[in-house]
Amino acid sequence: MQRSHVRVALALAFLAAGAPPAFAAKTDIVELINGDRITCEIKKLDRGKLTVKTDGLGTISIEWDDIQHIASPSSFNVELATGERTFGSFGRGDARTVDIIGTRTERLSLDDIVRLAPLGGNLWQRLDGSISAGFSFTEANSQTQWTFDTTVSYRSRRWLTQVSGDSLLTTSEDTDRQTRNNLTVQSQRYIRPRWSALGFLQFQQNEELSLNLRALVGAGAARSLAQSNRTMASLIGGVAFTNEQYVGDEDERIAEAVAAVSWEWFTFDGRSTSLSTSAQTFYALNGDSRVRAELNASFKSDIVGDLYWSVNAFESYNSRPPTDQKSSDFGVSATMGWSF
Repeated sequence: MQRSHVRVALALAFLAAGAPPAFAAKTDIVELINGDRITCEIKKLDRGKLTVKTDGLGTISIEWDDIQHIASPSSFNVELATGERTFGSFGRGDARTVDIIGTRTERLSLDDIVRLAPLGGNLWQRLDGSISAGFSFTEANSQTQWTFDTTVSYRSRRWLTQVSGDSLLTTSEDTDRQTRNNLTVQSQRYIRPRWSALGFLQFQQNEELSLNLRALVGAGAARSLAQSNRTMASLIGGVAFTNEQYVGDEDERIAEAVAAVSWEWFTFDGRSTSLSTSAQTFYALNGDSRVRAELNASFKSDIVGDLYWSVNAFESYNSRPPTDQKSSDFGVSATMGWSF
């Protein structure tokens, strides 16, 4: 009987040793202006909120302006409002400051820090993104509309890679179904503060505009115009090579000059709220001096936790579409989504 007990005890000990711990060690310290002290694991700082993981409360977000001190033995990628980057662990500084301990120690104001990301970890721990979907129905003409949007980004010390896609499906008893699909892959290499080189791929399809497929590849440079814990703005310039396939037309290959601007405003007062807009223009360098434009706008607000709702609008414009085809397409959608 005793031997049986020993075998059971050994088996349980073996399972306990092989099983992952219920909670990862929390060694980071966050002190709030009101005096509260939180022992946690710092996950990231982005858009004015610090995300931390705790044993008792799970994953929570804290407004960056409410933090008095932070300390952590782990190493982080630290990005400043000036666009400069530094790397190191966190030592406790004076009020609203932190000591970055790397190859040298430097004291920074928390107000100057706009982004934090832990170094190391696996691929999944470095991913950020969101996924959302929406549905609407109109009884008068039995029209239904489905929308789907997703964005995934990966950050490292010198690179930011982002994949984004959206899809729109509209069906009605009076007309044929219409689809609109976009997929963009963009990768940036940080060169110096506020400057980066980038390459991008884009695929578009739009039945409303009789566009079977537009595929383009391009490269250029990006300039951060402003970034803080309340707003971001950037400018992009470059060139692209485009292949287009319209219904009833032959394929056309075009070289285009590309210019884009984006602006985002966000706030955090217990719930995150953001407003973002972007505009891309494409000027044909050969052929008929055609101009294309892609405009996007989005308003997003948290519901609870990582669940949010958003209203999105888009406009696609072509100054010289194929004969008898539309020059523009516009749409608005409301969605619910989840960020990770």
